[in-house]
Amino acid sequence: MARLQRLSDETGREISVDDAVVTIGRAGDNDVVIDLTEVSRAHARLEREAGTWRLVDLGSTNGTAIDITSLRPWQPHPLEHGSVIDLGGAAQYRFLLDPEEIEPSEPTVRRVVERSVRLTPAETEVLELLFMHYDSGRATPRLATVKEVAEARFTSAAAVKMMLQQLYDKFELVGTAERNKETLAVRAQEWRVTRRRA
Repeated sequence: MARLQRLSDETGREISVDDAVVTIGRAGDNDVVIDLTEVSRAHARLEREAGTWRLVDLGSTNGTAIDITSLRPWQPHPLEHGSVIDLGGAAQYRFLLDPEEIEPSEPTVRRVVERSVRLTPAETEVLELLFMHYDSGRATPRLATVKEVAEARFTSAAAVKMMLQQLYDKFELVGTAERNKETLAVRAQEWRVTRRRA
């Protein structure tokens, strides 16, 4: 079970987060309510998938950071045991895992590795082309645009967009917050469908 430890609380009070999705914010309907004006009503979301915890900033006014790294809104960021989460510069929490979660058992590791997706050759090509700037050795690589992928495949942008929609479905990306190239790239690497890029 994961826990959030309030750093400014001398008692070391911890909040258990055992659901697959945990919402954090000032509004009373959040799973973790932080009654501070710097914290947005719907500030951030903790989510667990395939044994990995991630934090997503929900477009908060004052931002979210992990270990001093500011998060881009709506882009999931992996969490590790001991990571420090800063919410709007007003509340800091240490993310903690139980010992068995820090060192996953063999069955858990095998289950993650064996996660597979059946892709057509065209879908595989589009997925790999998203990383073209990583593979070209750019100093600051980024994901390719739809236009760049289309030009590399000698096809239309509409055809690439349709292929991306199919990939979103196959990688189980639902909702407007997840159905984007960035989340697709992260999911593909988490599921080991494409090789890891730095």
